[in-house]
Amino acid sequence: MRLEAPALRFHPRPAVHLLVALLVLAAGLALALLPLKIAAALVAGAFFALVVLAEPAWGLYGAVLSVPVQELVPLPAGLTVTQAVVALTAGAWLLRVLAHPDRPLGLRYQWPWLLFLSWQLLAVAATPYSLPAALQQWARWVAAWLTFVLTLGTITDRRRAWGLVAALLLAPLLAALLGISQFLTASGPPSYLILGGRFARAAATFVKPNPFAGYLNMAWPLALALGAYFGAAALRGAGGRARLWALILGGCAGILLLGLFASYSRGGWLGAMAGLLVLALLAGRRTAAAAGLAVVLFLLVGLLGAFSILPPVVVERMGAITNNLRLFDAGKEPVNDENFAVVERMAHWQAAWRMWRAHPALGIGPGNFDLAYPDFFVGRWSISQGHAHNYYLHILAEAGPGGLALYLALIAAIFLQALRLRRIGRGTVWEAVALGGCGIIFAVAGHNVFENLHVLNLGIQLSGVWGLLLVAERWVHDEPGVDRRRV
Repeated sequence: MRLEAPALRFHPRPAVHLLVALLVLAAGLALALLPLKIAAALVAGAFFALVVLAEPAWGLYGAVLSVPVQELVPLPAGLTVTQAVVALTAGAWLLRVLAHPDRPLGLRYQWPWLLFLSWQLLAVAATPYSLPAALQQWARWVAAWLTFVLTLGTITDRRRAWGLVAALLLAPLLAALLGISQFLTASGPPSYLILGGRFARAAATFVKPNPFAGYLNMAWPLALALGAYFGAAALRGAGGRARLWALILGGCAGILLLGLFASYSRGGWLGAMAGLLVLALLAGRRTAAAAGLAVVLFLLVGLLGAFSILPPVVVERMGAITNNLRLFDAGKEPVNDENFAVVERMAHWQAAWRMWRAHPALGIGPGNFDLAYPDFFVGRWSISQGHAHNYYLHILAEAGPGGLALYLALIAAIFLQALRLRRIGRGTVWEAVALGGCGIIFAVAGHNVFENLHVLNLGIQLSGVWGLLLVAERWVHDEPGVDRRRV
């Protein structure tokens, strides 16, 4: 007779009931003893925690939606609202996993993440500078990875998937509207005023225009691809709902791109061009031809600018963009008002290169660029802007060649998954999601040549997009018209 050990199973109900009781008690005490604003915030937080315990997917939506407002509510220990929501959601999801150990998790594509995080941890341990700063930066990457895991673990049906799409577009849309308002009303510090002071560079809640532009580059390709899908469906006679969604998503894409323009971020514009080009090349022959025509027109605009045929404002911005692509020695370059930002960026590139040359194996450690900068600055550029203004050089400086290689491998793995989703989902809405994901990957990759977009927890938005590219594959098989031989 065969004896089997009884299966151990975690029963979270008593723990959940106790936690609910404690939250209700804490809310009552807060309302009775604390000032109204603080009490209201605590009660709202407690209510949100209960919602997340009941449905962890709402925690994922909350984390994505919180990215633009994460710095507005200070939390203890340097935590942001976004990080706190990710931690809460991870705890709620883990309770569900423990309660149902027989359910498959579906956690794919973990090896690229785990190898990258492990290398980063090696760089943390080896840093010659600040260990706390290194751990803090590593924790940001862990939060991004957790968001990726939570997307795979909580988005278990189409309804939840569309909820995630809504969150990924709604928060950037609201940020874009705020940015456009700042641009039109010239609201911003004096250094942001442009075009004779009539307008101001938009930054929304991100303080600086460049991360704001990077945030929008993580959203508009998805809105544009989905809008085009529903627009094409409407032209084929799909009905009024398709037309409505085409208008909503097309309008969303337009507002996001207007916000990107209002940022006046040259790196953001170049990233958007890269994303648009990839979108066009993958969408089909006609759009590929249109993309080629757009490139020709861009070059023609540059040529006309050289002969002063275009308005001075356009010529100036075109010249600034081409200056971004020129390599030179920032320590020897004459500086004026027009080229200040370009020379400063090049100085940070050179400083990052020097950091890597001095620490070629594991770099200076994540999060230590600022602390190391005084030892490696170029010429007169002794004040650090916090990062290298080029994420590839930045991660090379902070984590060495291994960190850069594993980061690129992670991006490549996600891009290959996007191509797979496009192939097997041909003709379905998930193909549009895949195209939007490809556009976001390349818009961010292009923008990262001039910026570090892995700051301010922007990785939460990006990881949500990456996770969506994996979970969408679960429902491709059920779509009408799918050629299952591709799957």
